[in-house]
Amino acid sequence: MARNDHLLSVGNEALTPMTSAMSALTTQIDQLTEVADARSSARLATLKTRMENFTASVTLVGQVKAGKSSLVNILSARPALLPSDVNPWTSVVTTLNINTRTQGDTKSRFTFFEQEEWDNLMVGGGRLGELANRAGADDEMDDIRRQIGEMKAKSEERLGKHFDLILGQSHQYDYFDEELIQRYVCLGDEDDPDINPKTGRFADVTKSAELYMDIPQYPISLKLCDTPGVNDTFMVREQITLRSLRGSEVCIVVLAASQALTTMDMALMRIIAQFENRQIILFVNRIDELADPVTQVPEIRDRILDTLKQNNIDTKASVVFGSALWAEAAITGNPDILSEESRKALNTFYLAAGFGDQAPSLDKIWALSGLPDLLLAMNERIAEGAGTRLLDRVRHRARNIASQIRATAVAKKLSDSEGIVRELNGVAPEDAVAEVNAEYEKKAAELTASLRAKVLERLNSAEANFVKRATDSLIAHLEQNGEQGTWQYDPAGLRTLQKAAYFSFARSMRKEVGALYSAAAADIEALYQSLLGNHLGEFSIEAPIVPRVPPPLGIGRTIALDLQSTWWRRWWQRRNGFEAYAADYTRLITSEANSITKDIEENQIAAVLENVRAALSDFMREQKETLLNISASAEKDPGRSAALMEGLAPQKSRDDILGDILKDLSNEAA
Repeated sequence: MARNDHLLSVGNEALTPMTSAMSALTTQIDQLTEVADARSSARLATLKTRMENFTASVTLVGQVKAGKSSLVNILSARPALLPSDVNPWTSVVTTLNINTRTQGDTKSRFTFFEQEEWDNLMVGGGRLGELANRAGADDEMDDIRRQIGEMKAKSEERLGKHFDLILGQSHQYDYFDEELIQRYVCLGDEDDPDINPKTGRFADVTKSAELYMDIPQYPISLKLCDTPGVNDTFMVREQITLRSLRGSEVCIVVLAASQALTTMDMALMRIIAQFENRQIILFVNRIDELADPVTQVPEIRDRILDTLKQNNIDTKASVVFGSALWAEAAITGNPDILSEESRKALNTFYLAAGFGDQAPSLDKIWALSGLPDLLLAMNERIAEGAGTRLLDRVRHRARNIASQIRATAVAKKLSDSEGIVRELNGVAPEDAVAEVNAEYEKKAAELTASLRAKVLERLNSAEANFVKRATDSLIAHLEQNGEQGTWQYDPAGLRTLQKAAYFSFARSMRKEVGALYSAAAADIEALYQSLLGNHLGEFSIEAPIVPRVPPPLGIGRTIALDLQSTWWRRWWQRRNGFEAYAADYTRLITSEANSITKDIEENQIAAVLENVRAALSDFMREQKETLLNISASAEKDPGRSAALMEGLAPQKSRDDILGDILKDLSNEAA
């Protein structure tokens, strides 16, 4: 355990405005609840729960051996928690749920692959096997099958008769420790007699691990996700990593200073290039291993920025240099763990930072470790991103609920002589409400279908254009060089076209859905005005907030065209004649391009459009309930309702209270 876990509080100042705003908003919701009816009170309680359950998701990605797990261990104040020296294909996606609510006494949960997922790996070689098969790389496919066969045999030997029973299941515990975790996430070295034989017993078949812990130094709930290295031998968990990133607010890219952004990181670059720039933090770890960190750090920074620029990633992305080992020395209060080389690098850095020539203090070591800068950058992005979006959504809903409370209160106060309108354009109010509801349900279906058709048309066009250019380039190469040499076409152009199509979809979605939502809100507001006339005073219904369009991470998934190996030489050697080259390559590149389009459509576009429909549906359902309640009150004894309301009225009128709360909510949003 960490002796100096108070150090983790450094950087919390970036969260103070967000946490203060949440506290103030909670107070306003409590005030609103005091004057709300039962239905509105339930909705307000849901808003409070949403804020209480706010959890920021942070995912760490990077190469194997870059130090991701070591960094997660420091952030969890448990330096030895996760194994930090594992084979890439045995590592498991591990999520630390910090300060989150747990189900019962569960402190750890380990989920195994489904039978179908395991069969896909064993029979088809997983994602890498799929690519090898598509490219016709028979020799590589045989090698993949051999390695996977060995992996399966070892798994069955370790698990015995339990092997088939655990697939699709999960194991839960009311505790966790290093030994338990290693049993599920790390094979260890089978030839090492000092390794516990239980280590890694379930590692091959474990899909994900979840740990639950409380760390009071963090003022919010966090999910820290430690992912396998991007150079995972079989790419078994590439899609799991991508799923983790899809729901993540911050992506911390962990690099080793000695090999920062080498060619091995191209798969990583493809993934992070799809993120919004503000979501990315690059943490360059292991500067303690540099011979001359003072001189080398600026050189590495320049090289990283140049690589980012070449990959069309904003060079303003945060780049933090540090050492998880120095951080461990500071947080454990044990500088003796540092090697002589690490101490020398620390002293050099210490002097260069202007701290003087006295013995390094633990606070200063912590500062030089880069963790304070990392925590500050991480918290700034959480507050500016997910925190701000949550506050906006809750304030928006609270203002609409306040307006609904006001309308309901007005309806209850009206007398027979100035009663609620019983007909709207010749039809009953409930029929008018149903008509508006049906109209916008139809419009939403038509709009989402149109948006989907347009983006797929553009994505398919991007595919066709890329395939044509690639084939033309191949034919030109053949005409010039004959069948000598090899040739490969960079798929970066395809990704650029697909990304442009996706962002065009995002712009159109925001514009057209925003217009649809505004029209729906205006028509709903008109129904309130028609029912209650001039009695409402200042009154408005706000349009739903247009759903966020997440970054198109599917574009970054590995395809066969990315693989730099002997595959292409062998592919080339197995073809005879220009026509065979062109036809076979066209089929390959078309299937690869289409695999990205399919991923974007199924995992990104479909989710966005479903959110569009759901947001409008929830808005219309909530307004419909209130409008029908108002309409129904016209059939009741208005005099009795008004008398009851008068008897329960607070010293300050309900309208005044609602007006004050609405004013406060609007001011907070400004």
